[in-house]
Amino acid sequence: MTLRKYISAAILLATMFLSAQAAQAQSTAGSMSVPEIQQCLCLQPRLQPLQDAWLQKQRAFDEQNAQLTTVSQEVTAQRAKLDPNDLVGQQVLKDLLAQQQGLRDAISTRALPEVNQARDAYNAAVTQYNGLCTRPRYSGDEEKARQGLACVAP
Repeated sequence: MTLRKYISAAILLATMFLSAQAAQAQSTAGSMSVPEIQQCLCLQPRLQPLQDAWLQKQRAFDEQNAQLTTVSQEVTAQRAKLDPNDLVGQQVLKDLLAQQQGLRDAISTRALPEVNQARDAYNAAVTQYNGLCTRPRYSGDEEKARQGLACVAP
């Protein structure tokens, strides 16, 4: 055999050896252990309240945006029919503009940050859960994990 063939054979054997080790490591790391399953079982119920909080903030945000749209339409209608000599109409328009600005301020300073914070908290929890808990589980290990499971409150 030539030197080139020895090197090729050595590389082939080393590659096969490393592939076998990687496959073995992957098979042992591929399925979840009982403590990991317990951690996931405790994390899972924490997702729903975070999602509910986010959806509640989103509904409030959407409601305020709908109010802003309505007031903006009223402003447009009031401007279109406003007689420059109508002092009452001018006051109505000023009040509508103030209401419109108040809604914009409330949305930008309170509602939007709240919905973003709630969404980010939910997404972070889902990312954590998915990072830890989406590997395969053996049913026997999951049964063991459920026995005597005691989750610590967050």
